[in-house]
Amino acid sequence: MSVETTKSLQPSFIKSLLQVFANEYILILSLIFGGCCSNVFALEILVGDAPKSGQLITLGQFIFVAFEGLFHHVQWPSASGCWWWPTFLPSLKPRAVPIQRWFILVVIFYVVSALNNIALGYNISMPLHIIFRSGGLIVNMFLGWLLLGKRYSTGQVTAVILVTIGVVWATIASTKSDSKKESGPSSNFALGILILSIAMVLSAGLGLLQEITYRKYGKAWREGLFYTHGLSLPIFLFFYKDIWNQVQIYNQSPLVSPLQVVEKLPFANDLISIIPTSILASLQMPKLWYYLIMDVLTQYVCISGVNRMTAISTSLTLNLVLNLRKFTSLVISIVYFNNAFDMGAVFGSILVFIGTILYTQSASRPAAPAKKSQ
Repeated sequence: MSVETTKSLQPSFIKSLLQVFANEYILILSLIFGGCCSNVFALEILVGDAPKSGQLITLGQFIFVAFEGLFHHVQWPSASGCWWWPTFLPSLKPRAVPIQRWFILVVIFYVVSALNNIALGYNISMPLHIIFRSGGLIVNMFLGWLLLGKRYSTGQVTAVILVTIGVVWATIASTKSDSKKESGPSSNFALGILILSIAMVLSAGLGLLQEITYRKYGKAWREGLFYTHGLSLPIFLFFYKDIWNQVQIYNQSPLVSPLQVVEKLPFANDLISIIPTSILASLQMPKLWYYLIMDVLTQYVCISGVNRMTAISTSLTLNLVLNLRKFTSLVISIVYFNNAFDMGAVFGSILVFIGTILYTQSASRPAAPAKKSQ
């Protein structure tokens, strides 16, 4: 192979692919693909049985992540006390990022997470949900150019155009499919698309703000995970009536045992077979609570893998893996759950997948220097 041919293969992109298969990545890939793809199963069932439970699902995820973060960010006894906080009580460890910055990130992060979950209650299928959330590249690119003075290569612009066409194609195809259903009025679907659109714009802005924050204060990803989830918890008090109604719906779901829960999940029967059947049969609770627990645990595994990879890999490798994961989740949602997704939507999703891979590949090339931002 000639030197020219080798150069044409873009070594940094090939290096990213090789990193994916390195031994140190096995655990992280297991967390991302195992957690994120398993989360699709739990979320599909929750949305199917209780489509308006987005707030409760978000609350469960935030409580678990914040509780786990306490083990990393609380010191006991306190390193130094003050007149109103004695040393024998626990206290938070010093932060790398000012608390004011976390408050701003928290509000945006909460709104994005809540909107993405709420949208599922408006006739938005899981495949379209996955595809639409993959279409934020064009918004991110526009805001990066407008606010940070970023420059993009021809390959990146082409990739974003492909992704945008794919999202529009998939949305139009799903709109036609939705009009044939009797599950709800088309206005619900339009409202769901509007909610996802708002979430996509806010998510792009959040990504840019996080980029600026980590560039200035360092990649404190574990700190970010804890504070963005923990500081968001008081916001749920504004929605306590809605959440309480969702709790009542969950309590009214039929009682099941873990054996009945795992019946719909591939390979789960083999994993749970090591526990005596008599014990499993006695552990009955409302079905939706079991699936919420499953959703919370798999979501935590998923974001743990993503954040671990953020700390040790390049942005290129992370984007490559996340897009492969989204495509896998999409296939699971369409094939395993028989979600209605016509050929137009399938072709749209393929365009999104090709575009995102092309974008990460183009990102490995040296970009033009950005204008200085304030």
